[in-house]
Amino acid sequence: MRDFDLEVTYLELAKTDFRPKWTTREDVSFSHMPLPMPEVNRFFYMAVGGPWFWTDRRPWTLARWQDQLADSVRIETWILSVGGVPAGYVELERRDPTTVEIDYLGLLPGFIGKGVGAHLLSSAAKRAFEMGAERVLLNTCNLDHPAALANYTARGFKPVRTESRKKQIPDVAPGPWEGS
Repeated sequence: MRDFDLEVTYLELAKTDFRPKWTTREDVSFSHMPLPMPEVNRFFYMAVGGPWFWTDRRPWTLARWQDQLADSVRIETWILSVGGVPAGYVELERRDPTTVEIDYLGLLPGFIGKGVGAHLLSSAAKRAFEMGAERVLLNTCNLDHPAALANYTARGFKPVRTESRKKQIPDVAPGPWEGS
């Protein structure tokens, strides 16, 4: 483990600022997972976040995942598929009647650079507004994909504050599962 100078950028999106970008691919779908499936969320969290040092949820038990996802009105999980293959996901969390946060969003490594990241983000923001959001929250940091912040601001998200702190991270990114 090592100390890392983490810089977190908090962003907000108002409906009037939303600039979606949709893929022209006809084989892309964005599907709601109506039943809480902690195994699926854990898979995506580990596989999407492994290269980017997502470690907070790695030690969670099945019971902890179940507790987190139990309220399907508060938390929604959506899956982006390309050609019928799961490619990415998003967890949306209703913070209050007018605020939805994009808690986790990302693509599996094999789909990065394939032109579907903006579509995933646009789909997530659109759904957040459909949930009644007047503003959509999102944060990113200097451990995320280098193109993440540019994608967020291109869709209309505006940085509202930054926060710097030390974080203990592994010497190398943990990958999709222990020992990878």
